Parts: sequence; structure tokens; C-alpha cells
Amino acid sequence: MAGARRRLLLAGACLALAARSRAQPGSNEERLQPVDDLRPLLAQVRRHRAPLLVLFSTPGCPFCLDVRRNYLAPRVAEQAALSVPTLLLREVDITSRATLIDSQGLRTTQADFAAQFGARVVPVVALFDDRGQVLGEPLVGIDRSGFYEGYLSAAIEQARRRLRP
Repeated sequence: MAGARRRLLLAGACLALAARSRAQPGSNEERLQPVDDLRPLLAQVRRHRAPLLVLFSTPGCPFCLDVRRNYLAPRVAEQAALSVPTLLLREVDITSRATLIDSQGLRTTQADFAAQFGARVVPVVALFDDRGQVLGEPLVGIDRSGFYEGYLSAAIEQARRRLRP
């Protein structure tokens, strides 16, 4: 119960700050590659048995920037050095009307796709299988007590185990 309450408080704080930062001019923050077509990504998940990690974010969100910069960017660099990926990383802006092709080949928007998975506050990190189904519990918010890396690593490892035969 305490963990659920803590997540709810973190989510509320993220929502408030994201709304406040939304009114400010956009920053030059580095973003992950966007999800524009899920079909080739899910084919890679299937081929390499590598989960798809999606960061649901908003422009200007300081917590999203923290997750992206400190926890995901090093993983992007690590994956770039591998001949066969063990993790695919992408980003979805929950406010964007940009087109996204879903796993069935249907056009939707990044915002609508995020809403399908309940991503209403940011940051949210979710891991997906080759059918576009969420693997495990998404990470909502960011933990400032120093355990986020452990939570993220455990979620990635659990997703990898679930994809192995």
C-alpha cells in the first residue's frame, strides 16, 4: 500500500510539473527516436528476443529529461555498440498528434497510443513484447532516493526473461 501511495504522489508531482513546464518555451533536449511504426519494431523484438522499451514523455518535462539523460541514453549508446540489440528504446510524446502506426497497421497518434496504455502522467517507462503487449508493471515517475536504476534494471531483466523460450 505504501508503494502504491508513493507512486501516486510521484505521479501527481510529475503531472503538476509537466503542466507547468508545458507553458514554458521548448528546450533543446535530446530525445530518443520516436515510435512512428510499431510493426518493424515488434518484428525486431521477435527476431532478437529483445524487449521494446518506450519512454512516454512530454516536451520540457524535467523528470523525463532526467530519465532520458541519466538512465536511457547510456543504454542507447550501449545498444549502438552491439551487433544484435538486446533492448530497443523509443519515445512517445503523450501530447503529440504525430502519426503512429500501431501493431495492426492502423493509423493513430502518439497521444492516443499513450492513452491506450494509461500514460497520462510522465515519465512512464513501459516494456513491450513482440505483440505490443506490456511486459510487467510500467515505471511511473522517477525515484529520487537512488533506487530508480535498480527498478529499471529489474524491469528490463524481467522483460528479457519473459521473451526467452
